[in-house]
Amino acid sequence: MTVHVEDTEAHRIAARIVTPLGKEAVVTTASNYELDHSATPWLPPMLVAGMRKNWSIAFDSPVDSMALRGAPEAQRVFLDWYPRRFHGISVSAEPSDALSDGRGVGCFFSGGVDSFYSAITQSDRITHLIFVHGFDISAGNEDLASRALASARDAAAELGKPLIEVKTTLRSAFGDRLPLDWGYDLHGAALAHVGLALSQHVSTVMIPSSNSRWDLLPWGSHPDLDPLWSSGSVTFDHHELEVDRLGKLRRIGLDETAMRHLRVCWENRDGRFNCGVCFKCIRTKIGLAAAGAESEALPGPIDLHAVRSLTLTNRQCHHLRNGLAAMEEAGVTDDDVVAAVDTAIRRRHWRQAASYLRRARSISIGLIRRRVS
Repeated sequence: MTVHVEDTEAHRIAARIVTPLGKEAVVTTASNYELDHSATPWLPPMLVAGMRKNWSIAFDSPVDSMALRGAPEAQRVFLDWYPRRFHGISVSAEPSDALSDGRGVGCFFSGGVDSFYSAITQSDRITHLIFVHGFDISAGNEDLASRALASARDAAAELGKPLIEVKTTLRSAFGDRLPLDWGYDLHGAALAHVGLALSQHVSTVMIPSSNSRWDLLPWGSHPDLDPLWSSGSVTFDHHELEVDRLGKLRRIGLDETAMRHLRVCWENRDGRFNCGVCFKCIRTKIGLAAAGAESEALPGPIDLHAVRSLTLTNRQCHHLRNGLAAMEEAGVTDDDVVAAVDTAIRRRHWRQAASYLRRARSISIGLIRRRVS
């Protein structure tokens, strides 16, 4: 896979990516701040894509030497996590040692629980908040993106921080087309792409943690992985491992700005800012109830029908059980919510049992056919 960095204006960078199959994709990233036009910002996402597809990578422009030294370490992390899905590859690029004058501390800010917690608790360190359009909101949903950006601008102003606004087609024009799994594979490298592109302004970029130390699992943004994307100009800081999601909700539940602008939904059913009925919305409302807080962005009672109708993974069942335990510990009783969650979890178990039976039946039929033949 070859990566050609294209000439663009100060506030926009672009790369033309050619796969070994001859397919091309042009990816652009733009911002209200000037961006780094070297090949360095393209290394993290290209490395993940190359490993997933077993394609070696050649850059036609220099890449920061420290970032190149981190690439083999990042490969080892992915190969340890996903030995069957990922492959060791070679990276060809001319090393460079150019340093930037950036001295700020940026923090990615989606308006969610994790980013609000980091923005509030690390306010003394943070100089800029970074909002990205093109990751959790699809590139074509301009109305929702405009509302999310307006909310992020208001929240940043209330928190007293300038907002760096970024719009990228990295996911829509490249990641989704290969396809790459966004959560497990690409999103951490995509964040690193943006952070490296902002090297003229920030020397440290904070990535709010998705999980606490006790809930860590292979994931695109991880404390073992994020620092390995660092360059000679930008260091990545994975924050915070010592507080779980319920602990974060208890803290941001005390903050008026967070409760006014909280945005946790990625399904956005019917184009709503927070749909209120998806797993993330329901999980957050249960957590807020346990914290004794309520968000203007997630008003009203928990939708019991939506809870009962959830299609859950095992991990989501675990999260909901933790939320109910926190409610009980806080003395918040809601028997209807407990019953609805129990129904959703039982449905998960029934689906699993049915799947096992279908698989066993298929195996049995196959054995019988082989014996007959």
